[in-house]
Formats: sequence, C-alpha cells, structure tokens
Amino acid sequence: MNFLTPAARVLQEYYQNREMNLRMLLTRHLDSYRDGDKSALTRTVYGVVRKDIALEHVIRLFLKNKKQAPAPAAYILLKIAIFLIVFSDSYPDYAVVNETVNAAPDKEKPFVNAVLRELLRQLASVRERLDRTEDLSLKYSIAPDLVTSLKQLDAATESDLAYLDREPAFHLRFHPGQMTMNAARAALAAAEIPCRELPTLQCFETTAAGQVLEKAQQLSGFYVQNSGSQAVALVAAAIADKAVCDVAAAPGGKSLTLACLRPELKIWASDVSPQRLRLLEQNIRRLQLQNISHFAADIFKYPPGQEAADLVIIDAPCTSSGTMRKNPDLKSKISREVIEKNARQQRLMLTSLVERFPQARWLYAVCSFIHEEGEGVASRVANARGLQAVEFTSRLEEYGFRIKKTAFGCYLLPSELNNDLFYIAALEKNP
Repeated sequence: MNFLTPAARVLQEYYQNREMNLRMLLTRHLDSYRDGDKSALTRTVYGVVRKDIALEHVIRLFLKNKKQAPAPAAYILLKIAIFLIVFSDSYPDYAVVNETVNAAPDKEKPFVNAVLRELLRQLASVRERLDRTEDLSLKYSIAPDLVTSLKQLDAATESDLAYLDREPAFHLRFHPGQMTMNAARAALAAAEIPCRELPTLQCFETTAAGQVLEKAQQLSGFYVQNSGSQAVALVAAAIADKAVCDVAAAPGGKSLTLACLRPELKIWASDVSPQRLRLLEQNIRRLQLQNISHFAADIFKYPPGQEAADLVIIDAPCTSSGTMRKNPDLKSKISREVIEKNARQQRLMLTSLVERFPQARWLYAVCSFIHEEGEGVASRVANARGLQAVEFTSRLEEYGFRIKKTAFGCYLLPSELNNDLFYIAALEKNP
C-alpha cells in the first residue's frame, strides 16, 4: 500500500483549496509518481473525494468532541482508511489500519489507531446505517442542493443517484471514413482494451482510461468523447444544412463527430483559448478531417467570415454538474453563487450569438442538470428574442438516450449509454 502517503499528499493539497481542479492536481502528482501502482493512487484519491460527505459523517461518529475536527494530517488519513475499509474490498481491513497508523504523524498515531479499531468493531453497524439512511445526500455523498435539482427532473431515484456515484466510463469514437467497425474492434482487441460496444452510437465504452492513454500511439485512430457530448453532435448532424459554426469548441469532440457524420458540411470551430485549440488541431490532423477550419475567437467579439453558417453550436462553460462521475469534487462544491454567475454569462453568450448570426439556428448545450444553467437560460433568451424550439428529442430517444423533455429542449438523464448529464436546446426564429 505504498500509494497511501502519496494519496494523502494529493488530498492535503486539494483540501487546502477546494476550488482547485482535482483532475489537474492529480495529473501533476502522477507525472512524478514512480513508486507504485498509479491506478491504486488514482482510485483512492477519486474515491475519497467522491465519498467525502459520507466519510466525514463516519469520522464524526467516533469523535469525542463532535464540534472539533481532527488535525488535518490525521483527518485525511482517516478519510483514506475509512474509504478503503467501508467502500472498497481491495485490501484487508487489518492491513489498512496498520498502514494508516504507520503513515500518521507520531503524535496522531494513538488517535488514528483508536478511531480505526473502533470502526472495525462497529463496521457492520456503520455500513447498515449508511445503507438504510433516508438522507439521500448522505447515502450517495452528494450536496443537498444538487439532489433538489435532480428531483426537479424526476432524476433523483436511488438508481439515478447510484449512477452518479459510480466510477466513470469513457467512450471511444473513430473516423468511419478511415476505419470500419470491424477494424475498430480488431484494433481495440489488439491493444487489449476491455470494452463494450454501443451499436446505436457506433462507438465503444471502456473503464480502462489509463490503458487507453498508455497505448495512445497504438490507438491513434480513436478519440475520446463521452456519449452525452456525442448527443449534441448527433442533434447538430440532424438539423444542420450546409455550414456550422462551433464556438467554444475546444477540445473539439463535437466538431470531430459532426465532421465524421456529415463530411459534406463546412465546419468552423473556434475557441477563445489558443492552448485548448491546439488539442483540436492535433485531432483534426490525426483523424485526417478536411472539413473543419479552426481559429481563435472570443464569442463577444466574433470575427466576420462565417455568415453562411446555418447552425451555431454553443456548449457553454458551466458548473459541469453532469460530469460528476469523472469529476467527483463537484459533488460537494457547487455553490448557488457560482450557478447564478454562470447563468448570467451563459445568457450573455447565447444572446450575443443570436445577434451575431441572425439567420441561423442555435444549438445551446451545457453538461449540467441545473435548471438555471439549462432550460432557465434557453427559455429567457428565447422569450426575449422571439425564438421557438426546434424538435429533435425523438431522435435522441431512438439512439437510446433517456431524456426529460422541456419547452425548448431536453435533459439527458442517467441511461444505459453511460452518458454524462446534459441539457440541450435547439432554437430558431419564429417564421
């Protein structure tokens, strides 16, 4: 268990600044981690953050002074140990206790040992309490406000919350003009990537993200795009005519998929970040896509030259609440202030694009299930600008997505396609 101390270091840095991006923080530590199993370190860090609310509850059960948290170093080690004991079967309980006590600062060893030994004595009771609680926020370690948002979509059943509490799945697409489905299967088999085929989406699903990254050269014909993000491209492919402008496009999954599905389209893909745009450029070159032009641009100062676009796609920056399976830190740190700030910015972005492309249709999306960022934005802009909805929801249902229809679009809910949760709306001028 030589990952325990490095995991504590990562978590200590994260808990000192919860606004930090956990994925970027972990990646930085993994780059210099040479002493053991990177997978174990990754699963432990993500697991602790994913179960943070429940872990804090369990620790409080064994504190004499409920109002005073343990010293930070001991607190983090206890979270790791309790995660491994209560929520993971990877290691023997006695080994977890011994390794955790050994890793604790000398003055904290007696306290850490006492808490963990008492946990082992009451382990069955603790597990039963967590399993049978009616507090869904505690049971699935998700902030109460997010549970409320899911209830508004009829997506807060125990199966839905369990879905959002699971480890993520990743989806691999390929350019059908460069590779057949049989060739794609063979390439994944040769690379020994365990995967599940999703026939309706013509892509593959895997939980072995690390193996995919390690074999990037061998899998150069593939790109990663969550099935939820694919849904946006599928809608765009269905309603676009001849030319599409994908703003805030980087790292480019939607443009790539749209270009593969509709090779006759002219696609302009832009982003305000030149650094993120380089990722799109690399993917365009690697997949040999000829129908995408990319450039840096600010949505609010959009340059001339794309007036022919009949569809404008805006996947707006948001809380990313719908991606919490791969970003478990979001389960407990999305605030009302951040939601309201995002919603204001999203309305400004969509309004700016309606003004800039008055003859186009507009496809608005966010990887969020929060009303204020989804239907709240689309409905306010549509009503203010005299826009109407473009119907597309039945097509998504044909692909196998589970949706919640709204006046101007729909929410993607948990489904067998293992998609992130999205809001999608398609708007056009009233005739």
